[in-house]
Amino acid sequence: MNAVRLPSFFAVAGAAAGREWLSHRLNRFFYAHVALVSAAGLLPLLTPGEALVSGAAWWLLHAVLYALSLSSLLLGLSSAHAEAEEFAWLLGQPVGVAPWLAGKAAALAAMVAGASLLLAAPVVVAGGASSALALTVAGAAGVSATCALAGLALGFWIRDSVRGLMAALGLWFLLLFGVDLLLLATAGSPFAQQRPDLWVGSLMASPLDAYRVTVLFTVERAAFSGINAGALTTWWVGHAPAWLAALLGTWGAGSVAMAWLGASRRMEG
Repeated sequence: MNAVRLPSFFAVAGAAAGREWLSHRLNRFFYAHVALVSAAGLLPLLTPGEALVSGAAWWLLHAVLYALSLSSLLLGLSSAHAEAEEFAWLLGQPVGVAPWLAGKAAALAAMVAGASLLLAAPVVVAGGASSALALTVAGAAGVSATCALAGLALGFWIRDSVRGLMAALGLWFLLLFGVDLLLLATAGSPFAQQRPDLWVGSLMASPLDAYRVTVLFTVERAAFSGINAGALTTWWVGHAPAWLAALLGTWGAGSVAMAWLGASRRMEG
């Protein structure tokens, strides 16, 4: 008797990615996210005259920090909860959790990152294209994809929609304000003054802070390299885009790993 041949990892991942795309075509929240991105892309047009080129990055930076990051996080949460009714069947397949989750996460990240590219369209049409705009939009795409994957992980660990929403809001608030408030409160302490690299390292670990500081360093040249702030700060000033890319990749991979653990836990339950 011939043995049953299971589909390959990539075949299952591709099918899961296609399923994710089809499900978001019917997801009104995804269209709301795209509408929000499109509206945010129009904000730089409020900048008068020749200041459009230099001012566009600031408009988009604040749009990503205060709106798009949260919307992406909630989109990832809704993506995880959308599978609730079919979760047992999906994860009970003999191919296991990993290929299905890989395809789902890849499709989700690609859609959110792709939607973020709409931020640049109005500015480019208005003649404001620049390397600073390209860096800002690329960072926005990475931050949005990372937040979506973090929301996906939360959704697999927290089944209840209300608790999941509260957890997502708490995570977003922590990343946007919590780390900064803690570092601000400790900045003047002797411990922080004597260990500037430790203080800066905590700032570098937050994706939203890293994105904000990268724009400051590379777009406005607002670096504090002349201040005796430690070797780590000097390195960060010179490698801000590379650090942001590495950090977002690490956060994204960690979120997918946490999602896999959450999905496996639900399957065992």
